[in-house]
Amino acid sequence: MRHLASTFVLALGLVTGCAADRPPEETTADGLMRVPSRSVGGVYRAPDASFLQYRRIILEPPSIGFVKDWRENHPEVSDAEFNRIRAESVKLFRDEFAHEFVKRGPFTFAEDPAPDVLLVIPTIEDLNIMAPDAPDAASTRTYTSGPLTMKISGDLRDALTGKIVGRVITYEPPERYAFNEMRIANRVTNAHEQRLAFAKWSRLVREALNVAKAERPRPPATAAPQ
Repeated sequence: MRHLASTFVLALGLVTGCAADRPPEETTADGLMRVPSRSVGGVYRAPDASFLQYRRIILEPPSIGFVKDWRENHPEVSDAEFNRIRAESVKLFRDEFAHEFVKRGPFTFAEDPAPDVLLVIPTIEDLNIMAPDAPDAASTRTYTSGPLTMKISGDLRDALTGKIVGRVITYEPPERYAFNEMRIANRVTNAHEQRLAFAKWSRLVREALNVAKAERPRPPATAAPQ
């Protein structure tokens, strides 16, 4: 009996441990299911959504949120400079998105909702520019212990109905930087790292759409013969 009791306690502990270590749910609260991707953040799609009809894109300007207490930690940044950084981030994002979707194709931008239009609503969160006021002069160099950090997410919606059909999430920094690796920081390098992050996200979105377009819809289930 003592042996059986010990075995039961051990089994209960294993079950409890497995429950605690379960991965997060693969379905979001708004009904999107995670699909295989090479992104740490993930690609999510509505299980019943078709992407074959989308040929054009409406891109909303990305909303930009900085990491907590960023303004307090950078009192040297004036309101005018803060607004410049935000405006530059919006422009860089649209430039990289347009390069991936329009220049490389096969999408074009649309002005109004239509059956072939996909609405993309991007969000940049926890943006942390460690040396926003670093000068560009070659005679003065500023070093930081790491690159920019941010989370980029974007909802994909049918432009005509507003129904959400997908979501793509990425995190920065990428793996090319070692932990606490020193880097030169100035306006040019800050903008360059933002471009890399925005290009990476845009590329993942386009790849996800290509995969979704290539997938054949599953045939409806049929009842087994009696």
